[in-house]
Amino acid sequence: MNAYQLGLQRRLHRSFAILLVLCILCVGFGIVTFHVKMSVRDTDVRSTTVVPLLLNSGVVQSKEAEVSIILWFEEGNIPQDIMTKRPMEDWVWTSNSLATRGGNTAVTLSGRHLVNKNEENNLFTWYTTIAQELTKVGGKIYIDERVPQAIDVSAYLCQINALPAQCALLGNMVSIAAYQTNIRTDVTAGKDRINIQLLSRGKNTDGQSVLAMPALLEEF
Repeated sequence: MNAYQLGLQRRLHRSFAILLVLCILCVGFGIVTFHVKMSVRDTDVRSTTVVPLLLNSGVVQSKEAEVSIILWFEEGNIPQDIMTKRPMEDWVWTSNSLATRGGNTAVTLSGRHLVNKNEENNLFTWYTTIAQELTKVGGKIYIDERVPQAIDVSAYLCQINALPAQCALLGNMVSIAAYQTNIRTDVTAGKDRINIQLLSRGKNTDGQSVLAMPALLEEF
């Protein structure tokens, strides 16, 4: 093999090596890009996931739940359009006035109803919408949902990615207050910011449980 052929062979080997490196880099870039896009898509899906209430969470056996809603207006004025927005067609509001610690007279609209799984989904959609409207007019919304059985409180909070802030254990009752980023309302409890509270008492499935957002107002 003369010098010319030897040089040509070396140039071919060098070109092949460069082409191989370019192919490896292209494939690697494609794999990295794919994983980044999938990661972003998964993050977007999680951020828009609807928080399931008790019946649709899979942690309860009950087919129905009792839901109680309280709309609270600290200044005592209820916008007329708010009074006509009901979570269900046959929902009945009851109005009440009460004195606050600051000496004002607050006005509330309250109501309760039994709901099934489908109605529960519609209820949460209504809740997220009305919560934003109430913020604009100085109102607040409190909602609690009760089922006649004990549940695994920790399992539910883990499922909805809620971060526990306060916990209490009294006899056979456990109470955990937490914060979940997709729930639009919140309150301050001591130094903690919370927007969901879950209480359960009983043994196995025998007992009672209540899910409250942002915190429980009524007795349990």
